[in-house]
Amino acid sequence: MLPKLKISVLLLKRLERIKQQCSGCLFGVLYGEGTLLLMGFNVESTIGHLNYKQIQFKFPAELDLCGLVKFGDCTDAEAHLSEILKDVDITDNPILLQCELGTLVGLRASVFMHSKLEEVPYEVMEAEQLYHDFCFTRLKCSLEFHTHQNVEAVRKQMHALRKVLSGGSLAFCLESTKIYLTSSGAQGKGITNESLISDVLNAVSKAISSADEKFEYMEKGSKKKVQSTSVSLASVFGALGCAYDILSINVLRCKTLDRTVADSAGKEVPPPAVSMSVKREEGKVCMPLEVEAMAMLCKNTKVSRLYDILIESICRSLRLFEQSMVEHLETSADAPQLLRPTGYHFFPQEFGHFLSCSYLDGVSDDESSVQDKRKKLHRHFGLTVIRPYFRRANRCLFRNELDTNIPLVNTHVGLRPSGITDGKQYLLQGNYYYYHYLQQQMQDKGWGCAYRSLQTICSWFMLQGYTEKPVPTHREIQQYLVRIGDKQPNFVGSSQWIGSTEVSMCLQGFLNVDSRIQHVTSGADVATLASDLAMHFQTQGTPIMIGGGVLAHTIIGIDYCSQTGKVKFLILDPHYTGGDDLHTIQAKGWCGWKGGDFWDKKSYYNLCMPQRPIMF
Repeated sequence: MLPKLKISVLLLKRLERIKQQCSGCLFGVLYGEGTLLLMGFNVESTIGHLNYKQIQFKFPAELDLCGLVKFGDCTDAEAHLSEILKDVDITDNPILLQCELGTLVGLRASVFMHSKLEEVPYEVMEAEQLYHDFCFTRLKCSLEFHTHQNVEAVRKQMHALRKVLSGGSLAFCLESTKIYLTSSGAQGKGITNESLISDVLNAVSKAISSADEKFEYMEKGSKKKVQSTSVSLASVFGALGCAYDILSINVLRCKTLDRTVADSAGKEVPPPAVSMSVKREEGKVCMPLEVEAMAMLCKNTKVSRLYDILIESICRSLRLFEQSMVEHLETSADAPQLLRPTGYHFFPQEFGHFLSCSYLDGVSDDESSVQDKRKKLHRHFGLTVIRPYFRRANRCLFRNELDTNIPLVNTHVGLRPSGITDGKQYLLQGNYYYYHYLQQQMQDKGWGCAYRSLQTICSWFMLQGYTEKPVPTHREIQQYLVRIGDKQPNFVGSSQWIGSTEVSMCLQGFLNVDSRIQHVTSGADVATLASDLAMHFQTQGTPIMIGGGVLAHTIIGIDYCSQTGKVKFLILDPHYTGGDDLHTIQAKGWCGWKGGDFWDKKSYYNLCMPQRPIMF
């Protein structure tokens, strides 16, 4: 039976950006009654080399090789399909997409059946539908790896470790619940093998809601029953800038094939924490490995499949570790020394799915070998080499692991529309922290607004992977301005305000970031910059600091109708003095859409527009 074909709208946008004739491989997930969703692709680095074996383990489990994409003239498609056919596991009929260069016009999809191509229709899946229909699992476990320090031994012992892990001795527990998975099946909270992943998501959400209600009851001593509300698992376990629900999973080890074990009183308890290793031998090094593994699931998938999928996700992570260790041993000029690999997850907004990489501890992002590795990844995925995607600083930050003392993230998400008729939104690209008055025990009310805007901008560069430096404090900002001679020594520790010029100096000094300064003589003229601001958010995507009189704000987007000239500005207001409550911040307009009358007509304004540095 021919698969029903769907293509992610995000994949289509990436295909449209390819401007040179080349070939690549397609990656997708098979779900339901034979529906194949195309999610990702790579392009050949040199003519005729598809490279899929180098990168297929970087995809989450269930996102598998499923076909071929051809850009430009297509003459050798069937030969290439025959080449990859042996490695396509999820379908007997690989897919071929044929694209014109730089356009989706004329895009054709075919399946390879009985050694010939047959054209098939396809549907486009919008991003919102993706986030609604699919979720990801994320699990972490600690393993011990014993090996001699040579390529053959690493490969042999990694194979042995994967074999041990695949033997059915692991068990899994869904965080915040008592739902357990073993090779024998699932149990807890009414979940069975016949349940769907959506049932599991609901059970986890209810467990978290119930725990929150219990905490509120204990805190407030309330006797009134609190109305249970559904909790989005994207808001609890999700990655910043990612709308997918995530199931967080703990790894356990069963010492019996029974689903549970019992304590001395006969009470059921979860199996002990995982501690897996291959047999120790003389002369072997013992390397602790911290595994993080992900899988992509349709929410209508049966729970009976989940155990094997989680095992596969661990094995993919171990294969990435093996690749990085072997590459290092093979390319080391001196006596090879085994270095520990660490896994990192990335979520490029253009992709709509996670991607994982393994980097060796002690080898920095700026070493030539790691730069070359990243440059290849950019080429493989058709990404520009002028901005970072796969530096360690780009790694996903998961909400359940964030420091509770950090500011709120992306406070504009969920705001109501601006109300501009036929307007088009141009927003900053990526994540940021919302800095405002009185945070970090700093009494800066009345003078620290520009400092806070600068901190928000610095957080953007940090979260986008341009730097691993922490966001500077007020004192560090003042000390830098004194050091470069812009301020007198008594400026340090004072309550003196700064403006857009000082913000640009600090961005250059702290982050080596250049800024464009834009002047307007009156607040009434800020609206005339709408087209410039739209271009800025399209090309640079950075937050903008704007200062006028003694006030500073941060512009993080505009809604602009070029036909009528109507515009509204998306403003982060650093003058907020309350607690970090998102509802209050949005409802009271501390983060919200503002019209042209927001700006003081009697004041002149300077805009500091940071420019992305060229790096990858």
